[in-house]
Formats: sequence, C-alpha cells, structure tokens
Amino acid sequence: MKTNTKKIWTYKDFLEGKLKEWEEIVNGKRVKKMSAYERHGALITEIVLNLYPITKKFKILVGEVGIKISNLTIRAADIVIIKKEFYRAKREAIDYEIELVIEIEEGQLKKRYINKKIEDYLKFGIKRQIWIFLDKEEIWDIDNLGNKKVLSFNDEIDIFGVRLKIKNLL
Repeated sequence: MKTNTKKIWTYKDFLEGKLKEWEEIVNGKRVKKMSAYERHGALITEIVLNLYPITKKFKILVGEVGIKISNLTIRAADIVIIKKEFYRAKREAIDYEIELVIEIEEGQLKKRYINKKIEDYLKFGIKRQIWIFLDKEEIWDIDNLGNKKVLSFNDEIDIFGVRLKIKNLL
C-alpha cells in the first residue's frame, strides 16, 4: 500500500538548487514569492545608490538574498545590510548577524504572509526591518523587539546616518 506523504523542503534543498528562484521555504513548505514590478526594481536601485556612503562599514546585498531562519525556513530579502566584518561571501544563505533588512512590497500580499515574515526576521535576530509598501505609500520601521513606527513617503528615514525620503526616490 502506497502512502501519500508530502515532501518537507529543507535548507539542503535550497543549497542544491531544487527551488525555483521565486520560492522561499517556510516551515518545510515551498512558498511562492510575489514577482517584482518595474517600480520595485527602480526603488531598490535608488536606495542602494543613496546608501553608498555607508559602504566603508557595511556590505549591501540585493536581489532576493537568502536568509536561513532555520533548516525548514529560508527567507529572501530585497536588501540586506551587514557589517563588513561579518560578511563571508559564501554560496549559502546568510546565517549570521544582520543589521538591517529592507523589503519593498507592491500589490496585495496577504497580511498573514507579511506578519509571518516579520516574525521570522525577529526570531532570526535581525536588528532592524524597513518595510516599504508602494501601493499604500507607507513605511514600517521595525526594531529588533518588534516595535513598529508607521511612516509616510514624505517622512525621512535614517539608515546609518543617510537620510532618505522615499517620495524623492520614486
């Protein structure tokens, strides 16, 4: 008799390239990520160009950077900022200290998905998260304890001494 068991996806599957580039692993399941629009890519570029002054101390990684929350949960972030002394240049997901993650969202992602990703980042120990919601023109600035400041695109956000106003970058 054949039993119907579902595959549990792991970090090993991620390392072996078994996932599609638009997937993350969450609690052992493959999860489809939202595809990015033109505005999304342009904003990432503008943010990174404006953050050039911090590159003496920090490494800025972009492009769905893998973060190993656990063996059963690998998340992908738009922008990851780490201290240069921690950077390892490996062909693996990051499993060490992260100063800041920036996520840019456009469209109607499920609140449950966003809240779970925020929770995963907090569990991992990411010191700060900035979530930019293009459709709502809203920014969430979340510290390592989960305290959230809600800002608008007209507000300035400080990223390691660089002050950015999202409205001016779009």
